[in-house]
Amino acid sequence: MKHWLNISLSSLLLLVAGGPAAHGQSMSKEMHMAPPDGPVLPLDSVLQIVERRNPAVQRYTYQARAKEAAVAGYNSWEAPKVSAGFWMTPYNQRPIKEMNNGQGEGMQMVSVEQQLPNPAKQRARREYLSSQAAVVQADQQNTVVQLRAQAKTLYVEQAVLTKKLAVLDENEELLRFLIKLAEARYPYNLATLPNIYDAKARLEMHLNDHRQAAARATQNLIALNTLMNRPRSEAFAVDTAVLTSPTPALAPLDTAALAGRRSDVRSLDRALTTVRLSQNLEASRRRPDFGVRYDHMRGLGRTPNQFTVMGMVSIPLAPWAAREYKANTAALGFEAQALRKQREDVLNEASGRLASLQTDLTLRREQTRAFERRILPALRRSYQATMLAYEQNTGQLFQVLEAWTTLKRTRLEYLDNLQQQLTQQIAYEKELEQ
Repeated sequence: MKHWLNISLSSLLLLVAGGPAAHGQSMSKEMHMAPPDGPVLPLDSVLQIVERRNPAVQRYTYQARAKEAAVAGYNSWEAPKVSAGFWMTPYNQRPIKEMNNGQGEGMQMVSVEQQLPNPAKQRARREYLSSQAAVVQADQQNTVVQLRAQAKTLYVEQAVLTKKLAVLDENEELLRFLIKLAEARYPYNLATLPNIYDAKARLEMHLNDHRQAAARATQNLIALNTLMNRPRSEAFAVDTAVLTSPTPALAPLDTAALAGRRSDVRSLDRALTTVRLSQNLEASRRRPDFGVRYDHMRGLGRTPNQFTVMGMVSIPLAPWAAREYKANTAALGFEAQALRKQREDVLNEASGRLASLQTDLTLRREQTRAFERRILPALRRSYQATMLAYEQNTGQLFQVLEAWTTLKRTRLEYLDNLQQQLTQQIAYEKELEQ
């Protein structure tokens, strides 16, 4: 019986060496494992679905189309005016008819009037309306950048949770085996009851960790489906290869290059263009408008038929008429200055955040390398040595449990640090493009 126990411990040690040790030696290979629930949906596919189906993105699409549709009416004219009635007709026609053998005096008149818009004003209006669609499109791109960053963050966290669940499943199997082995050794005084109860308590705490990770994975699945505008419970698996994707080099900060990449700066640039064009539209009000009027008069009695043709022109340069558009033009000039300062402030704050993110991201990468190259291998060897001592009856079960707990917690801590590193990388990329 004792010989059988030694064989079981040797098998367990081989399992441990092929589990945690292989985890450290072939981390890249293990990262490509896909969870069994649902088809694997790569990150690129998730991002494409978010851009195509998310209602927030579609809203901007229709708003841009609305602005573009409004441009078609830039060259409209005012509606013509038609009037009809009597002109220069006496109120009392009876004495006049008595004097003129039954014929009255006055005229029946029909009048047509049309305002002719100034072509320069129409061009200014067209340019202003056309610029509004570009502002909406820039705002849409800003929303897309934020949604992509949110989807990436959830996807990375889901991939880490997939790895955590795999680690927890593996450790649960080892811990259950240790408990059975300890119970089998107890009758031979090779294990103690406190150690067995301690192992069972650790198993329950381990199961709580598993439940928490599984619940968080379900929440992430719902959040990702919400971003993709899909049924909330539609299952799919993430590609854990995203955890081992090459980390891009940190680019040096350049304000000009940053201004060309950030969607919010492009939005401010287009808003500034719209303000300038609105200012031109207000300034075009100093140009005159034209009109034409035609009156046809049909005489009553012996009065001959007559007509009138009148041309009209407005005089917007009159001081009492110029106050409004001059004030609006000056106000829009100050608004343009405010937008320029806002653009400068956005770039200044973005540069500061990027510098801070670069520092934190460098730290996370160094910590991840320390876990992979030194911390995990050392703890793995410590665990294996403790198991060998337990096999040779020179160690205690509680020592094995402590080494097992330390290794498990460190593996989970490594995954947490990896998630933080990738999350910081996503935040850095978002800051470059927002």
